[in-house]
Amino acid sequence: MIYEVTMGERVRQIEVLPDNDGFLVRIDDGKPVSVDVRKPGSNVLSVLCDGLSYEVGLKRNEKSWDVDIYGTTHEVQVVDPRRKALRLAAGSDQGLLKTSMPGRVVRILVKEGDAVAKGDPIIVVEAMKMENEMKAPTDGRIGKIHVAEGQAVEAGSALILVE
Repeated sequence: MIYEVTMGERVRQIEVLPDNDGFLVRIDDGKPVSVDVRKPGSNVLSVLCDGLSYEVGLKRNEKSWDVDIYGTTHEVQVVDPRRKALRLAAGSDQGLLKTSMPGRVVRILVKEGDAVAKGDPIIVVEAMKMENEMKAPTDGRIGKIHVAEGQAVEAGSALILVE
């Protein structure tokens, strides 16, 4: 999986691949590095990276993580490409929510006629073994629900119209 990671003004592509009991991590198509991660506490990671040990503190913010290494805190944003694709598909100007990936409708959180505000969760779609909560692209009312719970959907399928 390749993640888009932003720290300060720098955006990097970080590829993470499973490897035995740990991971291989490649930054911006560079040399892969062996990484092992353990979670001894709720907000602490013990990271072994190419033989060097680091204790990393984590604090989740609304849209980013505060990552503390050796007493220095960095604000880091991580974008999962699967979630990004689903969010981009949800951003229709006409209020028609679509999916850009094939998947399955897990839950529909609204009924036709319900009032919603932009950003309200309205449907959950499972794609690539991850549940993705999709949000209303605009303020309005639910006009038409094009799918049913449990239904398989193709990329580009209309899900819900917000009028």
